Amino acid sequence: MSSQALSARATVSMWRGLISHFSFESKLARSGHYRPDIDGLRALAVLPVLFYHTELPGFSGGYVGVDIFYVISGYLITSIIAKDILAGRFSFVSFYERRIRRIFPALFGVVLFCILAGAVFLEPNEFASFGKSLLAMTFFVSNIYFKRTGGVDGYFGNEAHSQVLLHTWSLSVEEQFYLFFPTVLILLSLVAKKRVRECLWGGVAVSFAINVWAMHHSPRAAFYLLIPRAWELLLGALLAVRAIPLLKSQWAREIVNLTGLGLIAWAVVMFTHTTEFPGYAALSPCVGAAMIIYAGENGESMVRKVLSFRPLVFIGVISYSLYLYHWPIIVFTKYLSVGALSTATTVFVIVFSLLMPFISYEFIEAPFRGSDSVFNRRQIFTFGAVTSIASAALGMTIYANHGIPGRFSAPTRELIAANAERKNDYEEVCSNWKKMFASMADVTLCTVGDQSGKKILFWGDSHIQQLYPLVEKVYEERALPDMGAIFAIAAGCSPAEHMNRVTPGFDCDTFTRLAMQRAEQDDVDTVFMGFAAPYVLELCRSEDGKCLERISEDEAHQRLLQEVEGHIRKLKSAGKRVIVSLPFPLFDKSIPDLEKHNAILHRLGWDTTAREVDLPSMRDRLVTIANNSGVEVFDPRKSLCSAEGCVIEFHGVSIYKDHSHIAASQIEILKSNMETVLQSRAAPGANGPQGTNLGSLSSGARQ
Repeated sequence: MSSQALSARATVSMWRGLISHFSFESKLARSGHYRPDIDGLRALAVLPVLFYHTELPGFSGGYVGVDIFYVISGYLITSIIAKDILAGRFSFVSFYERRIRRIFPALFGVVLFCILAGAVFLEPNEFASFGKSLLAMTFFVSNIYFKRTGGVDGYFGNEAHSQVLLHTWSLSVEEQFYLFFPTVLILLSLVAKKRVRECLWGGVAVSFAINVWAMHHSPRAAFYLLIPRAWELLLGALLAVRAIPLLKSQWAREIVNLTGLGLIAWAVVMFTHTTEFPGYAALSPCVGAAMIIYAGENGESMVRKVLSFRPLVFIGVISYSLYLYHWPIIVFTKYLSVGALSTATTVFVIVFSLLMPFISYEFIEAPFRGSDSVFNRRQIFTFGAVTSIASAALGMTIYANHGIPGRFSAPTRELIAANAERKNDYEEVCSNWKKMFASMADVTLCTVGDQSGKKILFWGDSHIQQLYPLVEKVYEERALPDMGAIFAIAAGCSPAEHMNRVTPGFDCDTFTRLAMQRAEQDDVDTVFMGFAAPYVLELCRSEDGKCLERISEDEAHQRLLQEVEGHIRKLKSAGKRVIVSLPFPLFDKSIPDLEKHNAILHRLGWDTTAREVDLPSMRDRLVTIANNSGVEVFDPRKSLCSAEGCVIEFHGVSIYKDHSHIAASQIEILKSNMETVLQSRAAPGANGPQGTNLGSLSSGARQ
């Protein structure tokens, strides 16, 4: 036999030996009570979470996978506790030993991964925040931590998306539950005896009622805290203590199983980040999961066979590690790409999120679990104590040392600090953010200059709001001595009277009607109107402040331009001078974040650039409308852009506060352009964007 053939046989033998090492099965599979369909259900819980976080179409409600996990966990853990209590052999030491074996190895493997990646990539403030969240996670109170620090929109808000350990909130809820639940169940078995089931039903009812109440008074508490979430785990506990008679008919099992599957699918596909959740909406995934577990208790069914399909079972087996790893992988991938996931990075995230849990399960978790574990009880508790102390010490060290800025050189730290300041460099004085409007008295108007005579009304969204410090500067220099200025701003709102944001809290259509009324008043001489193109916003057609139907981005553009054209005609017929601002350059990345990350990653030879999100049709249509209507145009690109591209930074420091708003300290870049437009009286038909002039900008600016 040739040496090549021998080498090939040796290679095949090596791979067979390696593959034979892998178990590919749950440690519980050796038990006579093991249900592979529940591992399949775990797969149906974790995959939607992964696909939701990677923003795959069709999984807008994938976050409900956490709720499915709660029901499964409540069922499995209560089954073990109840069985041991009935047999008179329940031991708190044994129970918490099993929890440490199950939870700690994978968890602290992920923690080590996050610490190493964070030390390389996270800037000091972000790393300090990570250290604080690591400390909270170590003591299983990260749900409380993220409730307090998650911003207005909590889990679904942008503030939360960069938190590496955000997903550990759910683990904290579960561990808090199991800190108390065994004691509660023991007391109930002693005191209530035959009324344990009724007490658990009562617990479900009370917890669910608190959840519904909290949704109206403190939505973040309803989402993050134990008491409003306990009913989901208790629902699984009810199944474990056989609180509902078992189904004897296979047809009944089929119907219940399919209904449960349908409820889960409905939630995964139809829910979005705007769904009021948990509250009543959480009934769909939780009851669906409970129905599948319940129907599989007493015999086979089609759904049980499908859920027992080996690949699904395998995903279910590694689901805990998959859940732990997927979110940090997403956060760090977005960090490196400074923005949303592309198709290529999405594929990478999904593959890597499956690979890491597989490695974790086989080489980190498996040695700690099962009857053949090489670690005894004493070693397990020692391991739990040592890893917890080490994790807490590292979290405290990172936080107390302000993210250990010494990891970077002095010039890099200066660039990081300057770009971090840019993110808050914005005068949000009258944004009317997410306000409801019944009358003009509800609108906050900002004024500049003398208000006794004629005025210029600056009307629009945050892109007009950003001009406030520039207009103040113009008036300080008395460039417009005979006129005052008023700002009527609704951040996040396009000036359309029959279109609104789907996201709760916006009243854009009513604001537009009121702003138009203010524009028509006699003291307003000039209306300066501007807005950002409704790019990737969820919008709806509305009447009287109520959404009637969602509309596509293209339809939103068409409706907006039609309404703007109508506003212009109406204002012109009332004798008003109208100036239309063309859209500001819009980029696919936050420019301050881009410059921060480039400062950090440059040492690794990794630089990222921003791509302008080009919306030429919107710009061209506005120019056409302006020319046809005889109104003037303010073109910010005249000051910001040239044929080679648009300026985004000077010497590594962003001139933007995000991906489209210019920082307040940099807005004077537009000063000459603004003064020219405000002081001119262009003839009808002679409007449109003027020639580009970057003479006032540094020639060293990167484009």
